[in-house]
Amino acid sequence: MSNPLQTIVFNQSQIQSAVAGVAQEVAAWLQSKQVKSFHLISVMEGAKPFTRDLLAGLRKAVPEIQAEIHEIRIKGTDGTSLLETREWQEGQLDPAVLESSLVLIVDDLVDSGKTLKMLKKKVAALGVAEVKTAVLIRKFGSVSGPVDFLGFDLNLDHAALVQKGLKDYWLYGYGMDLDNQCRDLDQIGWVEISTVQ
Repeated sequence: MSNPLQTIVFNQSQIQSAVAGVAQEVAAWLQSKQVKSFHLISVMEGAKPFTRDLLAGLRKAVPEIQAEIHEIRIKGTDGTSLLETREWQEGQLDPAVLESSLVLIVDDLVDSGKTLKMLKKKVAALGVAEVKTAVLIRKFGSVSGPVDFLGFDLNLDHAALVQKGLKDYWLYGYGMDLDNQCRDLDQIGWVEISTVQ
């Protein structure tokens, strides 16, 4: 594996600019609904920095709207491999609390789209008024599934990766880990995952 500090995809300035853009879009959505509060579901661990900075942006844009934070943990990876199914590990969502509310699901990355799809379906079934998604990075464009508020769209192509002898690019930094390291970096990089293991 190459030195992770040598493959930077987004620097701190680019990340903060993207987060600010997402915050403005979310703020416009909340204002259009004329609400005083909403519920934010943050997918741990990866979404922590994005959630923190997004909330800071929302507090500046719409200080009159309060956010109630819910943290959940869903296992979707094992090392640098995606799991076929998603496993709910931690955090609970109370239907009595969320019913008839606006809900924003915040995640760092959408890859296969399975985690976000499962989570959005589960939240919608709780009788919420509306559920939207905010994601910092979508890897494979529309193939990764729909996202309401998006920071970066890499628009990677599976076939093009295979032609290069790659299975994937593994993203790390700004909450995302590389073998349980690099979460605390303020930039985002990637390493190439070869089809030959």
